[in-house]
Amino acid sequence: MDQEKEQNTKRKLNDQEEVRRKKLLGLKELGEDAYSSKDLVPSHSVKEVTSYPDRYLEQQLVLGGRVITVRGPFFVIKENNSKLQAYIDLKEETLKYIHNYFEKYVDIGDYVCVAGPLFRTHKGTLSIRAQQLKIISKALKPLPEKWAGIQSPELAVRNRVGNLLLNEELFHNLSLRSQIISELRRYLGELGYLEFETPILHKIPGGASARPFKTHHNTLKEDLYLRIAPELYLKRLIVSGWTKVYEIGKSFRNEGIDNFHNPEFSSIEIYSTYFGLEETIDLTEKLIINLFEKFLPPERKNSLQKFERKPMWELVKEKTGLDFYNNSPSLPIAVKKAVELGLELTEEEKQSLARVYEKFFEELISGELERPTFVYGFSSECSPLAKEDSANNFFAQRFELYIGGKEIANGFSEQNDPFRQEEQFKKQISSETEFELKLDQDYLSALEYGLPPTGGVGIGLDRLIMFLLDSKSIKEVISFPYLKG
Repeated sequence: MDQEKEQNTKRKLNDQEEVRRKKLLGLKELGEDAYSSKDLVPSHSVKEVTSYPDRYLEQQLVLGGRVITVRGPFFVIKENNSKLQAYIDLKEETLKYIHNYFEKYVDIGDYVCVAGPLFRTHKGTLSIRAQQLKIISKALKPLPEKWAGIQSPELAVRNRVGNLLLNEELFHNLSLRSQIISELRRYLGELGYLEFETPILHKIPGGASARPFKTHHNTLKEDLYLRIAPELYLKRLIVSGWTKVYEIGKSFRNEGIDNFHNPEFSSIEIYSTYFGLEETIDLTEKLIINLFEKFLPPERKNSLQKFERKPMWELVKEKTGLDFYNNSPSLPIAVKKAVELGLELTEEEKQSLARVYEKFFEELISGELERPTFVYGFSSECSPLAKEDSANNFFAQRFELYIGGKEIANGFSEQNDPFRQEEQFKKQISSETEFELKLDQDYLSALEYGLPPTGGVGIGLDRLIMFLLDSKSIKEVISFPYLKG
């Protein structure tokens, strides 16, 4: 009781909350534990019963669920987004106590267990006849008003649990997300890939160019960083002897928040020995087409079966007239063209032909790639972990996959020459102006044991799932998105 009083002093309770607490006290006075199911344990799930009703008709069942509507002697319970009507027969003298219990103690939002036979009403509605009823979790707060305020995107995120209780589409999205990730694991498992977990806390941030989150280890008295990518540890595993590895997990980037970015995000990174660029693209395409087959409706699936493959230099040439592959322009000419096309270049970009080249792609082309398109031919300067193109070392053996105008995947033939990797790291460190980079000597030391030729790809799971579910915001596909304040 002392704890309950302390909770009540934290904020002013509204009338409904006061009434619910009084009902809870009434249950306690009856000697009933309103937060236990030990006396009435569900025998089946609501989904199972509603999916195969003929199998369970007239059988005695115990079902659990949250009360979401009440209409006279009828009420509806909901469990895992599946619903079933329950009925209290007022004509049965022996069951009147159940009706009295329901009237006196049960509110919409309470989680209950109901025991009785499954039947159909004269209108054909599948129902369970309540012969036993028990509250197993008394809701002290009423469910949010569905049409008053919960429509606000900000409120929907702030009151995420309340929103999930009402928003069946969001609940469905998050359930599908789990199925999509399970399918990725199944697919890769059948191909012989092993899943690993690598460190979240890094001494040196690496594997991508992004601003990291910084923290401090009090006992060790040293700064650490939340990982921005798992890449360098996964490639250490390849050096250690595994040939097919992947990781599904969180990475963290201390950057902007919008409909396509969250400070923490989920990705899958996959590494395969003896794979070059083509083989890695093939794997990525097959993996994503498999998801399309299983999770897209037919009308969307049919238009997305063909993945295109295009060199970036050709796309840039179409937009600018500049041929970076066969007759590369000078830096002044490239900068002049960028200005003519209205692109805003930073001082650092004005000093680098590679950065101007990639700026053309980012600003003029990437957002127009609606159909699934693999773009290859990125600059080696902007791809420090990739091998250079053997025919033209201005370019890297790197690709990105775009769907719906957004980058979904990024992959390359991994740089496995320790001397070239050290050179590329040092160039990256010297050219980075936004945040401090350090040379990862431990990774370079691992490379000296010999990294076999390897292809790697990282796929942004949140964006991929957004596309599969046709969602407009990343907040619609992650359980608890970050919200300012």
